[in-house]
Formats: sequence, C-alpha cells, structure tokens
Amino acid sequence: MRELFADIERFAPVDVPVLIRGESGTGKELVARAVQRLSRRRERPFETLNCADLTRELLRSELFGHERGAFTGAVSRSMGLVSRLDGGTLFMDEIGELAPDAQAMLLRFLQAGEGRAVGASRSVTTDVRIIAATHRDLEAGVEQGTFREDVYYRLWCAVLEVPPLRNRREDIEILIDHFRKEANLRPGSGLDIAGFTDEALTVLARDEWPGNVRELEAVVRRAMVRRRHGWVNATDIVFPKLRRKGVRGHRAGEWRSPHVGAGADAPACRSPWRGAPARCREHLRRLARAGPPSAPWTRAIGHSGAHRPRPWHALRSALPRRVMAKRDRRAGTACQ
Repeated sequence: MRELFADIERFAPVDVPVLIRGESGTGKELVARAVQRLSRRRERPFETLNCADLTRELLRSELFGHERGAFTGAVSRSMGLVSRLDGGTLFMDEIGELAPDAQAMLLRFLQAGEGRAVGASRSVTTDVRIIAATHRDLEAGVEQGTFREDVYYRLWCAVLEVPPLRNRREDIEILIDHFRKEANLRPGSGLDIAGFTDEALTVLARDEWPGNVRELEAVVRRAMVRRRHGWVNATDIVFPKLRRKGVRGHRAGEWRSPHVGAGADAPACRSPWRGAPARCREHLRRLARAGPPSAPWTRAIGHSGAHRPRPWHALRSALPRRVMAKRDRRAGTACQ
C-alpha cells in the first residue's frame, strides 16, 4: 500500500487523467477521492458516473445534457455533469464496460474537453479532470476489439493499481475495527460490540477474500448483527454462499495486478476445518493450539506463503495415527 500512497501523491497534483485498476471491492472510489483531495481541484465539485451499460447517446446526455425536445420525454433543457462540474473532477467508474461507440465519443472529451449536448448544434468546452476506474483487463479488451486502443492510451499516462485484500492482510484488523466503530455509531443500529476475539480475527485474517474490502465489511457487519453486544467470536462469523459456487478472487476478464502473489489463484475458502464434521471443529482448533510449531500436526495445518491451510481430508491422511492419539490426549477429548 505504501507504493499506492506514493503514486497517489505523485499523480494528484499533475492535471492529467488517472486510471485506477483493481478487482471489484478493493476501494477504487476511495482512491479517486484521495486523488481529488490532494489535487488543486480539492475545493471544486466531485461527481461519480457509473459507465456500465451506457450507450453513446446516454453517455452524451449524462455528460453534456440535452436540449428540449431532443428525444421523447425531453420536456425541458438539461445541464450535463461537465457543465455543473466545470473546474471539478468526474469519476467514471467501470469505464471498461463502455460500448465501443460510446468510447469514440468519450475520446474527443478526453483529448480536448469538448462535447455537444444531445440535440445541440454547437460543442462546448469545459475544464474537468477525469478519473476512471475498472476491474476489467483493458489490454485483453484492446486485443479482442471491445476497448478502443486510442482511449486506452489517453488513460494510460497515470495508472494506480489497488492491490486485492489477500495481498495486504496487515490491513484486515484495521478495517475490521473501522467497520465495527462505524456500525456502532450508526443511529438506530442497536449494536454495542466491544471488539473481535483473537479467534475471530484469526479466522478473518486467514481468508482469501474474493470480494475484497466490500465482502469483509459485509461479513463483519453480519457477525455484529448476530452478536449484538459484547465480543464477536469465531462462531459468529459466516461467509457468503457465493463461495460454494466456485467464485474466486480473480474472475475471467478481470484485470490482475502483476504484483499478485501465489495466493491470487487459491480457492476462496481455505479453512483447515473445511469438510470436517461439525462435532470435530472445536476439537481440531484445540489440537492446533496444543501442537508445538515443529510438530507434524502444525506442519499439516501449516500455511504456505499464500496462507493456504490444508483441508480436512488432506489433514487426516497427512498425520500418523500416533500423532492423532497424542494430540487427542493433550486436547483432553477425542474426535470420533
């Protein structure tokens, strides 16, 4: 994240378009707002436009407005975003979803700040900084003909790469505490959570988080709603059912950071207790705490550099019977 922060400080004062790349849920809009706050336009307006499914004419109407009678239902003249934002910043989210004909119209705006309202006869020029974001692999889009090469190069001069949550696990506990405080202070929430236990934090820190920060926030809030008061423990944590459908952190067609480590292709659910009978899970946790770091048990449960615990079926075959018996005695119970 230090590299990202340094790039934000480097690009923000330079008045050029910025492209923010990262998987869904990594916080690209927050990065865009950080760029705006550090730029000379910090006192000017900031607006967001979601580009998903916008046709050429819809994009033109959103950006530059329309004249009265330009199309059915246009009963009055409308000002576009760029007219209201003159001197400000426009954040264009999901720019990789724009249709090619809409990209052609956008190119002129990126080059010279010019555009024409729907139904108007003359173009207008405005001073608006563009910050775009996408989770798509734009290079693949250029090769496949779904994203224009000239638009790509217009956005490419200042690129910010937001790493996925699984590559910055040191942020997880900080984010959990932020979401906890925010939920507690929300009017009418009825929540009074003191914190998360060490066991709960361990479960959350080990996950691959295919939905990134957005998914973490949802899991934290659900756990808080289940507990309501006191301390959230590991049994309060429930992960989304999307994981059972094979959802991964990196989906087909998504952009992938070149700095993503070995954990990027790991399955979303990597709990060592996955597949174990419910009656055995607490017993397994006690066994893991009982074993010394050099024990075969710990090696079997142990993580690679990508934090990949071994699943239950592999765990049983990896441990000799004598080790299982010894750990049973140390934990005080046996898993039948």
